[in-house]
Amino acid sequence: MLSKAIPLIVALSLGACAPAPYYVDNDEDYSDMEPPEAEAEPLPPAPGPQYMWVPGYWYWTGRNYVWHAGYYDVPPAPGHVWVRSGWVQYNNRYRYVPGRWARPGYVPVHRYVPGRRPPPVRR
Repeated sequence: MLSKAIPLIVALSLGACAPAPYYVDNDEDYSDMEPPEAEAEPLPPAPGPQYMWVPGYWYWTGRNYVWHAGYYDVPPAPGHVWVRSGWVQYNNRYRYVPGRWARPGYVPVHRYVPGRRPPPVRR
């Protein structure tokens, strides 16, 4: 019986080591109105050398867009990059793609609106 369980244990442990694919949570935000251009934010001094700047973004309240200011955060592991949030056009509407930490080499590409896709923020 143990000999039948070993391949299953090995397969499950290898699956835990595989890189996580990009996904969008089911709590997606949609809007019929195009989002405004991102606001220019002054970059305050970092609170420490391990901190990385997370840019601000527009979020939809159901009636209008509200700006959420940027902030400093610590990456979950060395080498991770911040993939900034944005809005993509989807079926004549706009869908919010939340920002998140990503391993190098696993950064998804989106066509954010308006304008071009902003590059990931690197440290």
